[in-house]
Amino acid sequence: MGSKTAAKANSSTPANAIVKELVQQMRGSMLPGDTPFAKARLEEAAHYVAAAAAKRTSGEPAIAIESVSDKRRYTRIAIINDDMPFLVDSCAAAIAALGLSIDRLLHPVVAVERGKGGKLDTIHAGEPDEAAWESMIYIEAPRVEAKQRRAIEQTLRETLDDVRAAVDDWPKLQAEMLTDAHAIEDDEGRALLEWLNSGMLTQLGHVERHRDGRQTDALGICRTSAKKLLIDDSFDRAFKWFEDDRNERSPLIVKANHVSHVHRRVPLDLFIVPHRDGADVVSLSVHAGVWTSAALAAPPRNVPILRNRLDAIRERLKFDEGGHAGKALVHALTALPHDLMIGFEEEDTERVATTMMGLVDRPRPRLALVEAPLARHLFAFVWMPRDMLATQVRLQIQAMLEEGAAAQLLDWSLEVEGGNLAMLRFVLDIRDGAKAPDERVMEKQLQTMLRGWTEAVETELLELEEKGRAAALALRFAEAFPTGYRARFGAREAAEDIAKLRSLGVHAEDGEDESAPHRGAKLYRPESGDPAHLRLKLYQAEGSLPLSDAVPVLENFGFNVQGELPTSLDDGRLGTIHDFTLRLAPGVEADDLLARAPAIEEAVAEVLNGHAENDVFNRLVIEVGLGAAETNWLRAFYRYLRQVGMGFTIYTVVDALAKNAEITRALIELFNARHDPAFGSEREDATKEASTTIRRALARVKAINDDRLLRLYNSVIGAILRTNAFAPAANEALAFKIDSSLVPNMPKPV
Repeated sequence: MGSKTAAKANSSTPANAIVKELVQQMRGSMLPGDTPFAKARLEEAAHYVAAAAAKRTSGEPAIAIESVSDKRRYTRIAIINDDMPFLVDSCAAAIAALGLSIDRLLHPVVAVERGKGGKLDTIHAGEPDEAAWESMIYIEAPRVEAKQRRAIEQTLRETLDDVRAAVDDWPKLQAEMLTDAHAIEDDEGRALLEWLNSGMLTQLGHVERHRDGRQTDALGICRTSAKKLLIDDSFDRAFKWFEDDRNERSPLIVKANHVSHVHRRVPLDLFIVPHRDGADVVSLSVHAGVWTSAALAAPPRNVPILRNRLDAIRERLKFDEGGHAGKALVHALTALPHDLMIGFEEEDTERVATTMMGLVDRPRPRLALVEAPLARHLFAFVWMPRDMLATQVRLQIQAMLEEGAAAQLLDWSLEVEGGNLAMLRFVLDIRDGAKAPDERVMEKQLQTMLRGWTEAVETELLELEEKGRAAALALRFAEAFPTGYRARFGAREAAEDIAKLRSLGVHAEDGEDESAPHRGAKLYRPESGDPAHLRLKLYQAEGSLPLSDAVPVLENFGFNVQGELPTSLDDGRLGTIHDFTLRLAPGVEADDLLARAPAIEEAVAEVLNGHAENDVFNRLVIEVGLGAAETNWLRAFYRYLRQVGMGFTIYTVVDALAKNAEITRALIELFNARHDPAFGSEREDATKEASTTIRRALARVKAINDDRLLRLYNSVIGAILRTNAFAPAANEALAFKIDSSLVPNMPKPV
């Protein structure tokens, strides 16, 4: 035998007659479908239970827990208690809540006589009139260590305390509910409490909460484990709710975070009734319990409040009671959990019910979110064909909801229709101020998760491409995206990436456009929202982009490359997406760059495709806000000045232009005003305005070298007579006709 807990069975040996009778009682308690119990094993179990029952104080349970190391390693538990309702289901649920499965459970209810000190003298056969009745529960479960055995004992004692409190106070709980029912003016609210009081609610507790925080009239579990059914803030909201003239219904029905230890391990249902002194709400009468199985399965026509909502929804939507829509509505309200629907606002009840109506005949993934009264809980209903249902799917949906709502899961349940529709119901705690997420966004995520990746990508591509092409692109690209990408970015991002790749190289117009670039770019904000960082995707049509090609280009744009995450599609045959993390230079604002993202993406792609030069002049795209073509003009002017003897290096020149962004932009405006053929009739005014801006800004330049450089640039632009910068030929080579006599320090002709 293995080690035993401190609550092990009484060490005295029980009388043979007691063990013999208990064997008969335990055998008689077995159900036809129970695993057969060998005679020797049954006798051993009876001996163990009898030892646990050998001495017990009336009104207190006796519990023995022992880990057995024999041919089979297991834990056995004996629970002896005064016979009362809810013992077996409550104890079984308590053990299951600790993550243990129950391999065997026997529950004889026996007639006993006890002597002095609670000593067990006799177990009677039959049903004698004078004997006391005791519940003797024997359980076998997987073997656990001492720490877990102590946790089991503590949980069972808490559970049995709650069971005894609820059973002892049952008549008082019913009287309190009946009193509150008679005080409710609303007919349906009064009828609901009377209906629940008729056996439709397992009533477990009651307390009256006063304005000053005092609690009185505690009954049932409210004097044991559930002394605080709601936090103070929730009680304050409840008082305000009843004081709001717009809220006419009573009782207010909410779910508690406290889980019932009696009958079923589910969050308690709370029914809150205001007690008034004139118009003032002075206290709240709170009834706690769990709906019975009969109440949850009752036709909505038989449930007060719910029956009125059924009629109101049918009339508002003009459903014929005997028609398909009318019957579908009844079916939906029958299948949906009554304990939740009855606490919702009527419009939420209608929304959830009508959503389900359209799914019974055609099961498909759908989601509905409802925020409960008092901003305590978020309820999520998720429907899907039952063939899609799996533990991993449920966990993925749960993670999606918890992340989207920034809240923790309290409870979940599963219902499977007689047909092919499954419904998951989740309860999330939003008491800390978390808000309900956007239902449409969550719905899209669910569709992506459940309807299949390719279909979800195609759906997103339909917003970017024509229908036929969207389907073809999805079939070609979607399945090539690895799991890590799908989890991180989703179908929308994949569709946008496919659209980018489609315009590149061999993918462009089915490979017919030989001039299509082979590399592209996309700038976006990282998930962290860090203002000092951005992310940049670089696209390679085939194969992968060597870091030795990409990193120098990005650094010349002024980015500090912090990391790179490549996504190869079909081993590069469909291309590669290189996702870079970029740190911005001091003074560069992420929002400014994102506002100019298309121009920046074009400039980066031009360099990567070899259509623009890779040097530090590209910093001006980021730091000054120039386009790729404008940057190339300033690069050309630098080359010209170097040819005619200017001694400043490229780094000095770019630093000067970047530090004096106002002048640099004015220089570009001056060049545009003088030479752009598309410029309007205000060319002369624009030229004067740009020249004035340059002159005034130069007066504020403090560094002498910067002043010389910027004046040289101004002179060169002023000396240009003609240019092809605005003609298609500029794509091949830039040309300028310059009056060199207007450029200072120009060497004389030889």
